[in-house]
Amino acid sequence: MRATAKAGSAIAVVLTLFFSMSAAAQQKKPAAAGFPDGPGKDVLVSKCFQCHSPSMWMDQHQDRRAWESTLYRMVGRGALWTQDEIRQMADYLGDVYGRKQ
Repeated sequence: MRATAKAGSAIAVVLTLFFSMSAAAQQKKPAAAGFPDGPGKDVLVSKCFQCHSPSMWMDQHQDRRAWESTLYRMVGRGALWTQDEIRQMADYLGDVYGRKQ
């Protein structure tokens, strides 16, 4: 009887850990620091943060066309993005991190 109680307790602990980890995994990722919300932000974060840190964009101040050129250069290096994703990212970067006049 004691072995059964211990086995039952062990199963309860395992199930509790499993469900708590599952709930934590489903929570939303924290917002990227320094990246204001806007159209194209989600695409940028999901595509570019795989290789780059946020300072990559914050330190550069290019207009939209220069950002688009940079993104196409990344495609030449193996990035797999659609033209629409590139447009969204270039628009966002140009608006948020473009040259201020």
